[in-house]
Amino acid sequence: MGVSVAASVIKSLLFVLTGVYIGISISGFFYQNEDTVTSLATNHIRAGGNTNGDNENYIKTLELLKHSQDEAKRWKSEAQESKENQKSSLDEIRRLEGSCHEKDEQNTDQVFVISGNSANTNNHPFCQSALPHPAPTAMALWNEHILKIFTASRISNDIRFRFHDFTAQLLQIVSPRLPRSVKTVPFDWRPVENALTISWERYKYLQLPKEERDAIEPQNKPRPLKILIMGGSVLVGTNCRIMMRELNFQFQLPKRECNWSYRIGEFINTFFLGDDDKKKRTEQLVEVTKVAMGGTNTGTGSVIWQFDLIPEVARNPDIVLNAYPTNDMHILTVMEAESSNTTLRDKTFEMLQGFVRQVMQTKHCPADSSASSSSNDSNNEPIPPLLLHMDDYLGNEQRKIWDTTELTQGAQVLANYYGFVSMSYADVVREFVYGDTYEKWFSSEWWVPEGGKKKNLIFDRQIHPGMGMHISSMWVTVYNLLHLASLYCSIPTGALVHQANNNITEYQAGLWGLPDLQMAYKQPMGKPRPQPKGLPPMLTKDLLLEDITSLWRQQSGAFVTDEEEQQEQEETDTSALSCKLDQTNKDGVASMPRVKCPFSWVSGLSLQQNNVTFVKEYFLVQSSIWEGWELSGDGDKLGFVPSPGAAKDADARIILDFVYSQKIQSVTFFFMKSYGTKWENSELEAKIWSAPSSPGQQQVLLDERYILGTHSKNTSEMYTEEIVLSERVDAGQKFQVEFKLVGGETFKLMGLAVCS
Repeated sequence: MGVSVAASVIKSLLFVLTGVYIGISISGFFYQNEDTVTSLATNHIRAGGNTNGDNENYIKTLELLKHSQDEAKRWKSEAQESKENQKSSLDEIRRLEGSCHEKDEQNTDQVFVISGNSANTNNHPFCQSALPHPAPTAMALWNEHILKIFTASRISNDIRFRFHDFTAQLLQIVSPRLPRSVKTVPFDWRPVENALTISWERYKYLQLPKEERDAIEPQNKPRPLKILIMGGSVLVGTNCRIMMRELNFQFQLPKRECNWSYRIGEFINTFFLGDDDKKKRTEQLVEVTKVAMGGTNTGTGSVIWQFDLIPEVARNPDIVLNAYPTNDMHILTVMEAESSNTTLRDKTFEMLQGFVRQVMQTKHCPADSSASSSSNDSNNEPIPPLLLHMDDYLGNEQRKIWDTTELTQGAQVLANYYGFVSMSYADVVREFVYGDTYEKWFSSEWWVPEGGKKKNLIFDRQIHPGMGMHISSMWVTVYNLLHLASLYCSIPTGALVHQANNNITEYQAGLWGLPDLQMAYKQPMGKPRPQPKGLPPMLTKDLLLEDITSLWRQQSGAFVTDEEEQQEQEETDTSALSCKLDQTNKDGVASMPRVKCPFSWVSGLSLQQNNVTFVKEYFLVQSSIWEGWELSGDGDKLGFVPSPGAAKDADARIILDFVYSQKIQSVTFFFMKSYGTKWENSELEAKIWSAPSSPGQQQVLLDERYILGTHSKNTSEMYTEEIVLSERVDAGQKFQVEFKLVGGETFKLMGLAVCS
């Protein structure tokens, strides 16, 4: 309304000023003022004039000029009056604007006031307080905050921001292409809601003065959002620092802080908490944990997840990000596929599907918060973590463009089948990498001098890109998280509850603002039923369209008939957790969360798992007998091997003692199979004993297995042997795991997992 008044006043003023200009021009044409007119008349008379007629005409002309001057005065007066009216109107507009600003400042927690009863509103506190309604797109938010994004992209070690220009150029190139990175969004929005709830509660806590934060009991403090990123040598940061040598930058920047996973944590915490004292900040908004090691792939990631080999602080993550794609296309994976008589496409598809099913079947209780609607029955159900898949592979392990896309094609099929989030760094930069394969800001350095001659370049194998990729991958990840938040806040709370409760058959009037059904005509047949619970059947080449519904429903309806087994499942399976959390529990997981495998170690899966001191101490604590075996890193593969001459020593063995507050049902051995004279007849005897509860009792052999350490292939590969106990070990009951060499000269034990 104020804007309309101002526009009307300005329009009137323009008309008046135009009239003044015309009047002044007319009067100026005949001379400028009354004194001039009088002077001219006097001079004319003194000169004697001409005839009487001439005098009369001249007097009339002067009268017209006088009239014009009077009109000009009147217009000038009206113009001044209009100017004063305009000033009064503008003052009123400013007063109204000031009043509006005062009302906004009185409600600092709410950026935009939205009716909680709106059918089109998301009532989550994050959506109400951090975003306007309707929620802007991710690109609109990115554009609005681009300078803050640029500033937050400076890594803390780069104190003088030496990479200022490089970062600015990257951001200008990448920003308009970020929408290309978005590939799929989730079927289930509850993990997104959970992540936003945890983040928002933590953010509000961090806005409190330090004295107030310190006064809160540790168990009552909202915890940080936990992000777990799993990957191979690219995620480790291989080649990330090459540019520093090229530019002769001398500041310290370890690989672990150059890679994009570390940058994500720094970026988010800096963006929301400020740029001051990054290194000294003790409380973070998000905690990003990287589990990465060269030579590992998604298959390795599945083992890490299955046997709880994630660092303890990172267990039960809210967000899991698979960053293995480049390593999934690695020559080692190619060799694995060939040894299994399968194609690389099928191998990568199989590995990724296994990883996806494991992560999405691992469920924990969502964060307890008033953010969720009280009518949402699904809040009492456990949910999986938010799973994201990052496609970062551009080559050149394979030289044919089509071959480099095999993993991407499979990943998109699986993302749409299971409903997880997929994003692509590769698709953001693909056009200008293909347009210039000599560039190395976004891809690896493929063209290198031949034999030291700079003029002769050859196309060389290189899969590790430089710093530009790591900075850009950080933005791709952040943009996709922003995209998820924007989409979530664009969906009304009622619609999210309706979807989470799987009420597809029930029409709810008012949802999305839709009308009541008139029910004047017969309803069409064939309306879809609620989907079965759980994941759909494993996607294979043999799965038929006519069978998938029955298979899914059978799988969903499967239940345990034996009461003891049902109780056992409820005690050990995280998906059966009760989500009736204590009101003071802010962890978003059960009050006493249990890991599936209380004892687990596998060689080569992470830096910790490959640390000789850590592994040796980890086993020594559990061992009651350790004779004739040693920890060896021979061949860059850490493992337990018989000491020289131990093959002839009958007492050479390791016995490990265990007792846990949960039932144990399996023990898995990870071991190497190799070839050659050294490995002939290699065989290990493994036994699981139930330890006597009193001195007079005898040990009971629960199970035993003989494991061969040789095979007919000319390769050294890791295998697994799972022993499922016929009689489960009860909680609090002691048991032992024993292994010794019974054949050949050597054997290599590369891992052990004791699991519920």
